[in-house]
Amino acid sequence: MEILNIKDKDQSYYQHERREMMAFVPLDAKHILEIGCGNGAFGKLIKERQNCIYWGIEPEKKFATIAQKNIDKFFNNTLDKCDGLPNNYFDCIIFNDVLEHLTDPFLTLENCKSLLVKNGYIVSSIPNMRHIPYLYRLVYKGEFEYEDAGIMDNTHLRFFTSKSIINLFSKLGFKIIKHEGINRFVPKKFSIPFKILSFLRITKFEDTSFQQFATQAQLND
Repeated sequence: MEILNIKDKDQSYYQHERREMMAFVPLDAKHILEIGCGNGAFGKLIKERQNCIYWGIEPEKKFATIAQKNIDKFFNNTLDKCDGLPNNYFDCIIFNDVLEHLTDPFLTLENCKSLLVKNGYIVSSIPNMRHIPYLYRLVYKGEFEYEDAGIMDNTHLRFFTSKSIINLFSKLGFKIIKHEGINRFVPKKFSIPFKILSFLRITKFEDTSFQQFATQAQLND
């Protein structure tokens, strides 16, 4: 798994707890692996909620000390360079805003299949390219400009919509168990059009109100 160099990012970039993603992690998962775990804050939340063994992988060295306190096992590396990951062991593998940073997320997910137990899960949060501010800039203004953070983060290599996320997992043989928009945000200047669409029960553009999509996909054997 090759990740673009993001060493210049502020530490807060890696330290979000991501509580909104807890609902997508199966309560009965006993062995969990998080790719791009940062300082292990999300793993700590999961361990406080349920009895599990939580492993994490994070290439940024500055988070190693904290992560080792928050989770059970920490690899200061990238997935492709981690030795000692057991096959058929993990009930759930988590990618919280990571897949968009990879040169080949398809291959990464394919390689993760051997690490999962039968009927194991992949949980992911992925930025939504159709979020209304960015859709407006692209379609109306003709702009495609990178930023320091957000959906157009300058370290993002891949871009997804709700449909393309579903297709990504489906093509790999995963069954979509749960797929929902998260972190809904509609800028004020778009609020009236959204209210009109809601009143008319037009749902075609509902996905454009979400900053990310969260997915729980099960390995379909």
